[in-house]
Amino acid sequence: MMLVLALGPFGPAPSRVMTHVRRAGLISRDELARRTGLSGSSVARTVTALTQAGLLRERPDLAPEGAIGRPSVPVEVDVDQHVTLGAHVGRQSVTVSLGDLRGGVLARTTFPRPADAAPELARRVADELTALLAKDSTRMAISAGLVAPWGDVAHDRDELGDELGRTLGLEVETWELIPAIAAAEYLNRPEDLPGSTLYLYARDTVGFVMANQRATGMEIARVGRLSHFPTGGHHRCRCGRTGCLETLVSEEAVARAAHAAGVVDRPEIQLVHAAAMAGDDAASQLLRDRAEQLGRVAAIVRDMVHPDRVVLCGQGFTAYPPALDVIRTSLRAHTATPTPLDISFTRVSGEIQAVAAGTVALRRVYDDPLGVLAEQDDDLRDERCLLG
Repeated sequence: MMLVLALGPFGPAPSRVMTHVRRAGLISRDELARRTGLSGSSVARTVTALTQAGLLRERPDLAPEGAIGRPSVPVEVDVDQHVTLGAHVGRQSVTVSLGDLRGGVLARTTFPRPADAAPELARRVADELTALLAKDSTRMAISAGLVAPWGDVAHDRDELGDELGRTLGLEVETWELIPAIAAAEYLNRPEDLPGSTLYLYARDTVGFVMANQRATGMEIARVGRLSHFPTGGHHRCRCGRTGCLETLVSEEAVARAAHAAGVVDRPEIQLVHAAAMAGDDAASQLLRDRAEQLGRVAAIVRDMVHPDRVVLCGQGFTAYPPALDVIRTSLRAHTATPTPLDISFTRVSGEIQAVAAGTVALRRVYDDPLGVLAEQDDDLRDERCLLG
């Protein structure tokens, strides 16, 4: 099991303060002391250190009218001085991104995944990140995150992470994609969700994460891959078997089926979505059939792990909004558990893979914010020594 992001009356003061400021958006020192359980003097010292480091900033312009003294001056996460680096390596493409310290994506670019060895791919990723950084020279990169569905890509997690770290000159945190998406959901949630949450992801790969809310944060209790879940179908999978789930619901499979049926002139999922939204009945039916199948599988997983709620993530669930009700209806129709279930869709907007990679990079920042900056200072001193 693994703790994703620190929260609550545990961990060092800088971590607790940063976490509560991020979640509140704007908060006074007095309120921070109440929420963290730290003394007022400890909060004051910590906020001063984090402000001087460029991780927090004061907002006296937003202080309540008539408020007196610095304890009432609100602070927020400073998104202007530092940046995180993120990379998602998928089956079809690679996305690299810059993120701010609140978890937002500042810039990203996507390119087809090359059939390169780890050193060459790491250099390509680093080059693309450097190009993004060159357009935003006011911020300093302080952490990096790398995510992938590691069982579905031809790269070793540790090898690629180490190569990328050496190329970037930063320690790179590497995670499995779907737990990283669950962490991104946690980061973007304004309130705690007591009990257990099942996060289901679908795009080119399919999988799930079971997460429990603890006093110390979100705890990953179980991770499962569903791409090769048997469906009884007849399509041959890349694994050599027939009837795997991904042959019915992956973006590649749906786009290929639409192209074979003459619905689109190229096997690209964006064209299928566009055709369906323009009123093409055949395109719409393909996407609804996928939604029905995803709802069935979601029901099976729900019955296995018995969560308190289900959150559906990934473009396989969200890219075609008219199919969302189909997924809900299918899940409720096929579950064997009679208890009512809260079913919601991801809070993360935009490219969820880029947000997930940025969230992984943020983990080190929020676990030890001043320590991350101290590492950067040490690296800069080492570079100056080498340069004489």
